[in-house]
Amino acid sequence: MADDESSSTSDESLDVRSAKFNPIKALYSTKINLSESKAPIYDNVCKFVNVITGTAQELRKKDKAAGSQQGECSRRFLPHQEPVSGKRRPERQDWTIEGKNVLAKMQNTLGPLGMLHGYMENRTRVKVYTRNARGIRGHVEAYVAAFDKHWNLALEDCFEVWTRKVKRKAPALGTPCGGNYRKEDTAPKVLVKKIEGKRETLERHVPQMLLRGEQVAIIVKIN
Repeated sequence: MADDESSSTSDESLDVRSAKFNPIKALYSTKINLSESKAPIYDNVCKFVNVITGTAQELRKKDKAAGSQQGECSRRFLPHQEPVSGKRRPERQDWTIEGKNVLAKMQNTLGPLGMLHGYMENRTRVKVYTRNARGIRGHVEAYVAAFDKHWNLALEDCFEVWTRKVKRKAPALGTPCGGNYRKEDTAPKVLVKKIEGKRETLERHVPQMLLRGEQVAIIVKIN
């Protein structure tokens, strides 16, 4: 009877489905029949237990049901992780009608820009003082053709006066190579008005000019 009891207990300790299963004894036992080579492999014990007890199929059914309700994705989201419904952007309309181009915005300007628009409409000549990194560079007398909110100016019939350091370098000899140079006939002529110490005052006439707003110091109306 003792041999029968010991054999029965040894069988239960080697049976995976038994509550008395001993994994260490099963590793060293020669009575264990290995499974087939095509047996499924599980990465943790919980999955193996779910397959043995039959709960794996129930979990799969629950996941499919949840996926059909939430969409193709089976991921479960918390309430604060749900997708937010956004508003559809309106179709792009004509900028001229909405007044989003420079020409339309010039007509709706107020304050100093409104006065500048009046100078442009009345063809009033203005004097624009320009600046450099250290102070006032000079001024430009011209008519305003267009402008924007950044004070970028498009000017016409410009008469520019500015000062700079006297250049002591000798002029280059000979004619420039190739044809990629500006002829003196088309370039605006620069005249030296006066020289005071190391600085000289120059002036020139330019038919059209684009002036960046960061270079504008002040604009004065010429009576």
